[in-house]
Amino acid sequence: MKEYVNRQMSEDISLKDKLEQVDVFTRERTNSTINAQRITGMPETITIPVVFHVLYHTPTENVDKTILDRLIAALNRDFNKRNSDTSNIPSVFKPYAGAMGFEFKVATMDPQGRGTNGIIKKYTPILYWMSDDKMKFTSSYGDDAWDSKSYLNIWICNMKDVMGYSTFPGMDPLKDGVVLSVEDIFKARGTTPKINDLRTIVHEVGHWVSLYHIWGEDYCGDDKVDDTPKQASYTPGCPTSSRVTCGNGPTGDMYMNFMDFTNDVCMNMFTVGQRKRARTVFEAGGPRNSILYSKGLNVSMIESAPLPDFYPKWYYAQVYPNPAVSSIKVYFDYDERWIGKKMDILDMSGRVVFNKIIGSKIETIDVSRLTAGVYFIRAEKDGEKLHTKFIKL
Repeated sequence: MKEYVNRQMSEDISLKDKLEQVDVFTRERTNSTINAQRITGMPETITIPVVFHVLYHTPTENVDKTILDRLIAALNRDFNKRNSDTSNIPSVFKPYAGAMGFEFKVATMDPQGRGTNGIIKKYTPILYWMSDDKMKFTSSYGDDAWDSKSYLNIWICNMKDVMGYSTFPGMDPLKDGVVLSVEDIFKARGTTPKINDLRTIVHEVGHWVSLYHIWGEDYCGDDKVDDTPKQASYTPGCPTSSRVTCGNGPTGDMYMNFMDFTNDVCMNMFTVGQRKRARTVFEAGGPRNSILYSKGLNVSMIESAPLPDFYPKWYYAQVYPNPAVSSIKVYFDYDERWIGKKMDILDMSGRVVFNKIIGSKIETIDVSRLTAGVYFIRAEKDGEKLHTKFIKL
């Protein structure tokens, strides 16, 4: 997370000041002895409209609504202290455990005022993504965020470098939201959800509401919450006894906090202090205050028309007709990045009998002069190889 934020600050020199302003606002409000709920009219439960952007390259990555419902259920369970494993919280930390007071619901109205199920499903030619935000833009084969002033955007895609990551309040609104690796979802797919399922999304949404890692991003760092003990660093695995670091004895590290890196089965609590910090960013003047006035959960009088199926039914180049007599069409609809790449046709001996530069999504090739037999089509781009065959009658 620290690396992601640092990279964003290197790209936007104003971001450091914006994040510091959020911290100043949060610190002033959380240190105030005034009843913030009475002054600001903050609701007891803050409701968050959610939109899922499901980016799939293969059918297995096209997760269904049942899985997305589990993600919402996991957020509402853990953010509201409804998880049954609160019984595992060490007795020394039980007085600090608290419900965050958030409710997450899939959006029912899109930014244009049309009815929606809160799920965008989109085929992408990208095999895997990195934590560089490209999945958040249609221009890079991802999907654009819905207005982040009104929605929590969650992108689900095949991540290569991390299981998930999130923006903090105050960061670029066009990138604002949570990214979750489809691999993390696969761990729970097809099974009865258990209390230790899907806690990556809980951790990442914790960042989205302004919570830092429990170790404060540095050795014995400051996570800006008073009731979480300082600790040296993240906690791997699943400890079975107290871990004392940074002079935090005898209680030790709060490694069971959702903002540590312990295994899912060992995470079971947020603190009262984390609740106060997270809710502060939704107060008047805070960076997430506009969410309170979102129309994303309204009932729309305009039904959204079904979108045409722009995305292919296949995931590799297709040849038609096959077998062929005089010509073939090679379809590159699934990935227009093949345009501009060299394509060869080889005979059974491996000899190139035809080649050209791919110029369109559908290439028509005259094969009337080829002798009858089996031929192979070959091309390569960005380390990805195309290898398919057709029969000439």
